[in-house]
Amino acid sequence: MRITLIIAIVLMASPFSAGAEANPIPVTTKPLSEVLIERRLTANAQVVAANNSQISAEVSAVVLSIDADLGDEVQAGDVLLRMEDTDWRLQYDQAKANVQAAKARLTQAELRLKRANDLKQSQYISADDLLGRETDVAVFKADLKSMQVAERMALRQLEKTTIKAPFDGVVVGRQAQQGQLLQSGSPVIQLVQTQGAQIHAQIPTHLAAQLAQAKRLLFDIQGQQIPVTLTQLSAVVDAQAAIQLARFNSEQTVPVGQTGQLVWYLNGQLLSADLILKRSGQLGVFVAEQGTARFKPLPDAQEGRPVPINEAPNWQVIIGGRERLQDGQAIRVK
Repeated sequence: MRITLIIAIVLMASPFSAGAEANPIPVTTKPLSEVLIERRLTANAQVVAANNSQISAEVSAVVLSIDADLGDEVQAGDVLLRMEDTDWRLQYDQAKANVQAAKARLTQAELRLKRANDLKQSQYISADDLLGRETDVAVFKADLKSMQVAERMALRQLEKTTIKAPFDGVVVGRQAQQGQLLQSGSPVIQLVQTQGAQIHAQIPTHLAAQLAQAKRLLFDIQGQQIPVTLTQLSAVVDAQAAIQLARFNSEQTVPVGQTGQLVWYLNGQLLSADLILKRSGQLGVFVAEQGTARFKPLPDAQEGRPVPINEAPNWQVIIGGRERLQDGQAIRVK
């Protein structure tokens, strides 16, 4: 009896007794929907102006005044620079005078032709004289047309002495100085268009196909996220960098030149890699089911990488205390 009593006491105190093995293991859990993360991809992006133009002089003249300076916002049609136009105005006046003279010669030739036609009825003029007067009218008409073209060209050259903004924009550079003699083609002002700017992103080729499948697109500027829409994905691949250019529009105005990241989210979600465990050669996750730990294999899982989860079952995923768990062990959710 004494020996039996000693054995019973030892068994009760032993950590390997059946009672100890039956003690539930304390764990913590979270619903699967709370531990899933969105499938998120990123690429460098920048706001690019529709036009960044170097405005140049089209005629040779001295700069008379500069009407737009660095940082000025201008509207399409605003004067940027005026040039001395005296010489070009004189050429235009001369061209107008030439047109008036050509019109007078044509009028005289037409009157002479009319008189010749009247004399033809009474045979007081020869056929050769009549033909000569008809030829004079044709020649003077051609001369008048040539003079009118020269007049328009002179006017166009005169207009070029006033340089105007071709679009709404901001002056970001000024090369011309007041009193400077500019030659045709000399750079004058650099103008960046403020409307119609787009966001350009360099997309790695292996991610380009997933871009079109994105459920959400954002332009991230230091935490500020602006929704954007894809307008074009270039079909040409940069062979050296293995990237494709993608262009996006934004409903919000973003300063030209602003850099950030394009962020796009794909359908489906990911299970974090640190929740994945291996048991019996399989990768999976532990879930709590009625006080028992159940190992759920994940066939698509890879070690060290998040696992895509297209559907979210109603799992209570074991977060804390999962490292030593085995399938079927009793657990107590704290």
